[in-house]
Amino acid sequence: MNNRIYILYHGSFGELVTEHLAMSELAGQIVSLYDLKVASVSLDEPEKDLPEDLPLPECDLLLVLTILPKAGDLVPIIAERTGAKAVIWPIEDPNLIPEGKYSIAEELKRRGVHIEFPEPLCSLDTDTSDNEQVKSFVASFGKPKFELRVNAKQKVIETIKVTRDTPCGTASKIAPKLVGMSYEDMKSFEDAVAQMHDNECVAYMGPERPIMQQAGRLLVDAIKEALSKASKIKKSESFYLYP
Repeated sequence: MNNRIYILYHGSFGELVTEHLAMSELAGQIVSLYDLKVASVSLDEPEKDLPEDLPLPECDLLLVLTILPKAGDLVPIIAERTGAKAVIWPIEDPNLIPEGKYSIAEELKRRGVHIEFPEPLCSLDTDTSDNEQVKSFVASFGKPKFELRVNAKQKVIETIKVTRDTPCGTASKIAPKLVGMSYEDMKSFEDAVAQMHDNECVAYMGPERPIMQQAGRLLVDAIKEALSKASKIKKSESFYLYP
């Protein structure tokens, strides 16, 4: 499916994901990138606050990344003018949740646009959405998946391949570092992987909403799932494992 993607972004997380996707296999599907710096929008006539240089290309999927809360009222207008069929608007920082989130969602639905607010973005999976545009995106980016080969006797990871990356690229950055690591002490292994994740992830981390920790858990669990399957294969076999 040729899923035309328009990315509206702002801030460190938005820049990180935008840069990673622009260098990925989806690069040819990205029709535009725009740093939406708008800090406030008129409640009565929000369309008047659309930036003059804002591109409005036709697209299928609008990806909204950590724009400022008061800029949210522009998204339904942009979605309608670009013909977007779906919007993915991840919650990576509770301080950036759009003002009027539910009214914005209702406005998008009224205009026939599907909307999802994943928390975090890397929690998206093919079985969590029934929308065609979202599923097309998640085929490449979302909840991480790995393909492994291990030495079952020594309990060491021999090779690892990312079969579905996280949108920010954390999974692909960490994967090479896991080659040669022992998983004999699973607790130590999990702690090491979680620390690697936290060194790369820029999602919000706070006791009231530990989004970074949630993202780290998703990554650790994906690797553990592959290792669990690996333990069921005889040592003498040459194999690849799909989580």
